[in-house]
Amino acid sequence: MTDDPVPVDRHHTEVNLALQGTRADAGRTGTLSADVNYGCARELQCHIALPLAFASSPGAGWQAGVGDIELGAKYRFFNRQEDGWMAAIYPTVFLPSGAASRGLGNGHAQVLLPLWVQKASGPWTWDAGAGYLVNRAADARNSWYLGVLAQRSFGEGLSLGAELFHRTPLAQDAPSTSGFNLGATVKLSDTRNLLVSVGRGFQDVAANRFSFYAAYQLEL
Repeated sequence: MTDDPVPVDRHHTEVNLALQGTRADAGRTGTLSADVNYGCARELQCHIALPLAFASSPGAGWQAGVGDIELGAKYRFFNRQEDGWMAAIYPTVFLPSGAASRGLGNGHAQVLLPLWVQKASGPWTWDAGAGYLVNRAADARNSWYLGVLAQRSFGEGLSLGAELFHRTPLAQDAPSTSGFNLGATVKLSDTRNLLVSVGRGFQDVAANRFSFYAAYQLEL
C-alpha cells in the first residue's frame, strides 16, 4: 500500500519475510513472500520479491503456487534534512509468473509508477503519494492509487500508524475501492523488527472484508 521514500543505505540489505492476505465475498487471497531490498547505490534501492501465492473461492477450494515476482528500484531524488522533507520514485515491474487460471497471478506483466513524499517532525512521520498501475491483462484497466500514512514513534522500540487509501477500478466493470489499515512496528533488536497491520475496505466493502500483513524484518 502506501510506501515511504526512504531507500536502504548503500551496500546494506533489508530482508522481509511477509505473510499478507485479504478476505472478500468472492474468496480469500494472499501471499507468503521473501522480499529483499538492497542499497545498490547512493539514494538508490534495488528490490525483488518472490511470493508464494494462495487463493480460494466458493466451490473451488484452495490453490497455491508461485505468485507474480516483483522487481523494482526506489530512487530518492529529494532529501532536505533540515525540515524533514523527502521524495522518491519507485517504479516496479510485476512479472506474470503466477498462474492466472488458478487465481495466483495477473496473467500479464504490470508496471507500477509511484511517487512517494515524506514529512518528518518530532515523533510524527507522514507519508503520502500516488501511483499509476499499467495493466494490459484481459478485462483489466489501468488504475490510480492514492494513499496517506501517519505514524507516531514511542521511543526507539515502537511506532503506531494509520493509513487511508483509494484506488480507481482495476477491471472494466469493477468499482473504485477505498479502505484503511492500522499497524505497528516493533523493534526487537538493532537488526530485527516486527511489522503488523490489519484493515478493511469502506468503499466496495465486498472486495475487502478484512486484510492483514505481518512481517519479520532483518537489517544487514
